[in-house]
Amino acid sequence: MRIFRKLLLGVLLSVWLGAGCGHSLSYTVEPELLQRLPKKSRRSVFQARTVVTIAIDRLSSIRRQIDGTRRDIDRIKERVDKIEKELGNAGPRESQRLRGEIDVLDARQEYLEHKIEFLEEKLDVAEDELLLAKGQFELAKVRLVKKHSIAFDGDEADFVEQVEDLQQKVNERRKDLERDEAELKRQEQKWLAVKKRFYSSIGESSKGWWTE
Repeated sequence: MRIFRKLLLGVLLSVWLGAGCGHSLSYTVEPELLQRLPKKSRRSVFQARTVVTIAIDRLSSIRRQIDGTRRDIDRIKERVDKIEKELGNAGPRESQRLRGEIDVLDARQEYLEHKIEFLEEKLDVAEDELLLAKGQFELAKVRLVKKHSIAFDGDEADFVEQVEDLQQKVNERRKDLERDEAELKRQEQKWLAVKKRFYSSIGESSKGWWTE
């Protein structure tokens, strides 16, 4: 399993380094230039490459969270449909309980919909972070090439400026993301308040698979 994961990350890394995800770098170093260097000297760029791999892994993790949240919303909708069918045969007291459960589920769905919006924005930031990691990798490569006097027309200053611009963009987007995360937390508290009121009304603790 570990070997498969390494192979998968290797494939993803080659794809991202070559094409990106709707983003591209203005300044890059041709991979063949590194091949002219002794293998031992190339190790100095391994750390920068590892940061790229971590950024790729982060993107995959966020996508899995988005998919999981969408599945949760689908399950909520299925549960609400089931409850609405049960309402037809329920007595007054049971109807009140079922309608209360629907309110809890609706509140949770609203929260999860906000969560998807947040995760999609987080995904965009992660893509910028990946581009930054790639830029840092290219900078590490150009410095290594220059250090070993390999013929290369590129100017290191351009690579430095590229990284600085990307870092500034990432920093700004992270601040926006922090504000949106605080808003998501408020949405979560609204759902939890509805959930608490419902369980208090029926004299039970606020636990339950569908409303967790």
